[in-house]
Amino acid sequence: MGKELREYRNHLVAAEQKAQEDFDKTVLSLSGGALGISFAFIKDIVGAGPFEKLFFLLFSWISWSSSIIIVLLSFFFSHLALRQAINQVDKKISTTSDLVVATTLSLLYLISSEVYYFSLGLFQ
Repeated sequence: MGKELREYRNHLVAAEQKAQEDFDKTVLSLSGGALGISFAFIKDIVGAGPFEKLFFLLFSWISWSSSIIIVLLSFFFSHLALRQAINQVDKKISTTSDLVVATTLSLLYLISSEVYYFSLGLFQ
């Protein structure tokens, strides 16, 4: 691979990492914000009378909380994956566990976004 192509690839990898960081922060912020706002205005949402859709409100809270936990887990597993990659580079070893870690991270990213969007649908 030529020098220019390697540099371009490194740029693409850095851009991908930045995009994933931004996505994680956005899901975390939106979920935390929605959870906080719904807690802060619970009396305005519920009102004085009995709340008929309490199930949807509780399920939204659970979904937003789950989304936050999943994003935090993805941060943790990203840290582990990076630490493993550093160790592999240090040892000049490549293993098949890279695929398992990458698949796990991709799955966590997908689940966190889907749970967030699902909870938005329930809250409306």
